[in-house]
Amino acid sequence: MKKTGFFITVLLAAWMMIACENKVIDSTKWLDNFEDAKTAAQKEDKQILLFFSADDSDNLSLVLKENLLFKDEFVAAETSKYVLVNLDFSESKYQAAEVGEDATAEEKKAAEKARKQIEKNMDVATQFYVEMSPSFFLATKEGYCITQLVFDESLSSVAGFEEEIESHKEQIDSFMQALEKTKTGTNLEKVQAIEDLFTNIDPRFYNLFSPLARELLKLDPKNESGLAGKYVILLAHADAQNAAINNDPEKMVQVYEKAAENKILSDEDRQTLYYYAGYSLGAFGSTDYAKVREYVQKAYDFAPQSDVAPSIQNMLRIIDERIAETAQMNDDVKIEGIEDSANAADTALPADTPAEKAPAEKVPESER
Repeated sequence: MKKTGFFITVLLAAWMMIACENKVIDSTKWLDNFEDAKTAAQKEDKQILLFFSADDSDNLSLVLKENLLFKDEFVAAETSKYVLVNLDFSESKYQAAEVGEDATAEEKKAAEKARKQIEKNMDVATQFYVEMSPSFFLATKEGYCITQLVFDESLSSVAGFEEEIESHKEQIDSFMQALEKTKTGTNLEKVQAIEDLFTNIDPRFYNLFSPLARELLKLDPKNESGLAGKYVILLAHADAQNAAINNDPEKMVQVYEKAAENKILSDEDRQTLYYYAGYSLGAFGSTDYAKVREYVQKAYDFAPQSDVAPSIQNMLRIIDERIAETAQMNDDVKIEGIEDSANAADTALPADTPAEKAPAEKVPESER
């Protein structure tokens, strides 16, 4: 019986894995997470309309939904062309992620699921550099940002929505043609196509295009194009940003250090990476100025004749001043502590005992 039970358990686990892999996504309606949207878009070969909202706080998201976006007419018309995804940051979403200590196991599980989804949605918002809601973006099936769209309270018809899309047609077509070139030709031709695409991307969205940067490094492992170093640094920035989102400065520094070990890099590239290692540490408020200085010094030493070396040298001077100031502050604290202890000892002495004959133990041993 035990063997039979084990066998059934294994079969059940395998079935669940297959079920997850073949998850049915209903793209005839607005989806609520970006991963499902990308899965559906790739399966159906469609672009993605990404809508960031905050229904109960921005005074426009809900108006747009009620006036048009969530009406059957709009959904039917646009899901035939796009995969629609709405990442909503309303207060109700955050409330669903919080439960009291007396919550049932099922309620806690649901809250944990809601919390994880909020975190994922926040990551997407960060990648798309969302600064306000509502915000709209058109993205490729892979999730690459093509362009940002702008709608206001006057939006009330499918035709009005499509007019905004049409106004970006030249940019959309140009982007899609450039993206298609990254998939054809020799390895070096693909590398150049990726470089051409990145040249026209808003740097704010570089992180979204990390998969293409990684693809470039695979296509050109020996750096025949001379471009690989640029993308090692770009990917380091992307990974470091993810660490920053997770409030992990140690991971940020490790990302830059590891990237600096790549053998295809020039001394100037290594200089850049070590500088950012030190900068990241300082930017997160580290008071370990000696460690910050160590990274910045390494950066300078790799390429002391580079164009940015004078700026790095100036940064070293500033760090040295900070170290000196901190040392002086510590000395002042120590001196003040000794004086306070001595005063306390004087007060404790009998009136007829000279202060200079105070017992040594009156002064803490650590300060003698």
